[in-house]
Amino acid sequence: MWNLARKLLLHDRLRFAVAIAGVSVSVMLVLVQVGLYFGFMDTASSIIDASKADIWVGKKSNESFEFATPFDERAFYRVSSVPGVAYAERVVMNFAQFKLADGGDLGVQIVGVETAAGHAPLLAPWNVIAGDARRLAEPGAIVLDRTEYAKLKIDRVGHITEIAGVRAEVVALTRGIRSFTTSPIIFTDVRTARSYLPQLGSGEPVTYVLVKVAPGADVAAVQARIDALPHLAAYTTAQMSERTRTYWSTRTGVGASFFTTAVLGILVGLVVVGQILYSGTLQYIREYGTLKAMGAKNSAVVKVILSQAMISAALGFAVGAPLAMAMRIAMKGANLTVALFPALYAGTAVITAAMCAFAALLSIVKVLRLDPASVFKT
Repeated sequence: MWNLARKLLLHDRLRFAVAIAGVSVSVMLVLVQVGLYFGFMDTASSIIDASKADIWVGKKSNESFEFATPFDERAFYRVSSVPGVAYAERVVMNFAQFKLADGGDLGVQIVGVETAAGHAPLLAPWNVIAGDARRLAEPGAIVLDRTEYAKLKIDRVGHITEIAGVRAEVVALTRGIRSFTTSPIIFTDVRTARSYLPQLGSGEPVTYVLVKVAPGADVAAVQARIDALPHLAAYTTAQMSERTRTYWSTRTGVGASFFTTAVLGILVGLVVVGQILYSGTLQYIREYGTLKAMGAKNSAVVKVILSQAMISAALGFAVGAPLAMAMRIAMKGANLTVALFPALYAGTAVITAAMCAFAALLSIVKVLRLDPASVFKT
């Protein structure tokens, strides 16, 4: 049956090529769109995932990670004194205006972290490729990512500029740290960050408190104690990451837009393969009738049609998957991340097989209803 299916498909090579093209485009769309979605979600939670904290603490009223409302530093000391907390660190986050070399301004996301000599902070710039991120403790020191060169017009360590009218010097460069909001991320010390963010008000505002739980202490129990403090909400790092991904995926419609395009890709493949298989079935309807007249069971004829569908699925996936890889490389040049991983390939392969099998239903119904005697009528 497999050989017969292959011969029927290859008999009209142009039609076969169109079927493979339809499936491959469908596979590429599914992989790229779903991969883009996961890439965006990885970007949205990258700062959280890179931290070494056990618990993130913010205001209860915060809905978005990036647009969080700060609280008074006294809350930091309350969190630090909770039983089971080994130590805690401040994080200050908000948006500021970065002075460009041509005199213009660009909105950037300031991330102020704790720096102390001889102490590895719970959150710090990672993937450092140039300079020394340990210099963040110096007043006005900043770290930015090389992928933002085109926006910030900075390509070297030592560049001096201003943020919100305050001096800033690039002391290190990273690779691959990007913001979901598309605003470049600027790492600096907490004290410097406050000087860049006058809109947060006087005093010593804190956006998040990062907590390291004491050895042997139960993370969930410590989280519950912190959560009981007035106006504060505590999340494990995993919970904070998932919360941020969910916010951008559901509250902004990002997830729906990506998956809608992926579904459209599946529909394209479904229509193309279904039409090709059905027209092929009509073309060889006398041959199918002859097989049934010779005693072939319906199950055998159905196997021929399904085999054609599976051949189309396999070859379409074999072409579409490399196309998706090529698209990932092209999009990387445009500063877009397409996350392709084995589970996504496996899932897409299953969807492709199911799509082609479903597309064969019309052809199967046509053959099952075929009266073998009709092939002998003129």
